[in-house]
Amino acid sequence: YAAAGSGIARAIVMTAGLVDIGTVVVGGGVSGAWPLLEPLIQERLAAEPPISGHPVKLLRAALGTDAVPLGAAARARHELTGR
Repeated sequence: YAAAGSGIARAIVMTAGLVDIGTVVVGGGVSGAWPLLEPLIQERLAAEPPISGHPVKLLRAALGTDAVPLGAAARARHELTGR
C-alpha cells in the first residue's frame, strides 16, 4: 500500500501543480482501501506539497465503491432519455 499511496499522492501533486486544485475526492475501488491509503497519501502530501504552496484537502467519496457504476448508470440514462 505504501507504493500505491505514494503514487496517488504524486498524481495529486502533479495535478494540483497544473490546475491549482484545492480538493481531491477519491472514489471507486481506491476508496475501498481508504483506511490503509489515506494516511500514506496525507504523509506524502505533507512531505511534498504542491508547488502552489496551497494545501490540498483530501476526501473520500460519499458513494465509495459505488461511484463508478452509479456514474455509468446516470450517463446511460442521460444518453437514452436526455435527462
